[in-house]
Amino acid sequence: MKLLIYGIDGGDLAIMKKFEMPFLHRFLKENNSIELTSDLINRGWVEILTGKPGDETGGFYMAPLLDGTHRCSTSFRMSQLSDRDDIRPLWTIFEERKLPYLIMNVPTTTPVPPVKHGIVIGSAGGGLNKINGIPPELVSDPSVIPILEANDYIVDIRIPNADYENTADMLDDLVVMEERRTNCFLQICKERDLAAGFLCNRGTTIIEYLARSEIESYTTLPTTEETTGTRYEMSWIHKKLQEHFYMLDKQIERLYTELNPEHFIITADHGNAPHKYRANISHFLKDHNYLQTKKTSATLNALRKLKHTLRLGSATGKVLSKLPTARTLLSNTDWKKTLAFGSTYIPGIFINDRQRFSGPVDDNELPSLVDEIVRTFNQLDTSERKGLLATAYRRHFSGPESVRLPDIKFQNSEGIFFDETVSKLIAENPNYGDVPKSLRSVNHAAFTGDKGASPICVLTSSTKHLIEDTDPRDLTLVYRLADRATKC
Repeated sequence: MKLLIYGIDGGDLAIMKKFEMPFLHRFLKENNSIELTSDLINRGWVEILTGKPGDETGGFYMAPLLDGTHRCSTSFRMSQLSDRDDIRPLWTIFEERKLPYLIMNVPTTTPVPPVKHGIVIGSAGGGLNKINGIPPELVSDPSVIPILEANDYIVDIRIPNADYENTADMLDDLVVMEERRTNCFLQICKERDLAAGFLCNRGTTIIEYLARSEIESYTTLPTTEETTGTRYEMSWIHKKLQEHFYMLDKQIERLYTELNPEHFIITADHGNAPHKYRANISHFLKDHNYLQTKKTSATLNALRKLKHTLRLGSATGKVLSKLPTARTLLSNTDWKKTLAFGSTYIPGIFINDRQRFSGPVDDNELPSLVDEIVRTFNQLDTSERKGLLATAYRRHFSGPESVRLPDIKFQNSEGIFFDETVSKLIAENPNYGDVPKSLRSVNHAAFTGDKGASPICVLTSSTKHLIEDTDPRDLTLVYRLADRATKC
């Protein structure tokens, strides 16, 4: 095999160094770790698949729909880029070189693209979330479906998850899911004698999001020497963490030793950070009159409009999901007077400009307003803003999708989840602490962990030699290395 990429969603080398992972630790001594940064506005997998940043592709975790409302969406699929001649995903490169390849479980690849020389097996998302069996839109080559079925392939397991009562059971199934995925990947690669492979692990990010607080507490456990002669028993969650990361190490070892690639890359779409705080930027914007709210009478009018809209939808047989949401109609934001606003998931601020949002801010007023808001926020006491630093952001990008970027971005936002339901500017995450034994108590995907800006990137020495001095040290580097590794 010429090239093997093992992607670990949320893979963070700092975390992996804390656990018993003998193969990876030995591999690190003999090979190379590259420090990359991840812009947490952009979807890392899209950067790896295309070699382009989000302002070129629109691959954002959350972005405004620009549909005449102020609504934002998390939806993105690689298929949205299929008519873009300027974007050549990795599978296009492999196809042009007539390389046999397998891309498996990389987020955003569902529905899978039509390909000839290789196989693409998609991931959950893209309209597929709770999945039973192997749906046809998940696999580009139906001939591999029997292999997946014979191995009892599990597409994905996510949190929150109503299918589990016990947290331990779900964690056990994450291990099973990744072992089976590796089995399928190896079998297909060997039977088809493939030249390139890209496998993505989704299980590790789930345990990190759930138990990041316990990963932190794991590092404070007494060593074997410290417990000699004393009675000490490790907690159930620490045992599960050990089991998971030992499993992860075994998958890396199996892939590398059984496929023996000329070039090997272990990478991730982002890292992982302790999720200790939640932020609602609307409180700051209201306090400084950048965000205006309606009077009570306007809210009552919105109720009447909602009632009329629902009646209209029922009478005409329209799909209600296509109509404005109740939350949109009942929002007490006065958009005609509001100058700036925030959104859940986005560590930043949008200017309510006339061009994008039909707001009151003209283009010639926008730069000075951005500078004013940045200055005003950064003048807050550091403890009040928990170290967040506002910076002008969108003005530095010119790609075709830069129109969807926030005008202001917050630096130092790792571990601070932006949530418009939080009752003050920044509040402690009430979930941070012990992981509950009942999964019914887990009500949020980023339970005690959140995206971090330092994704793992470990390379064989042969692959490191492909790096050029002018290469950016971000996730688009992985795309460039994959391109160079498969040229000859």
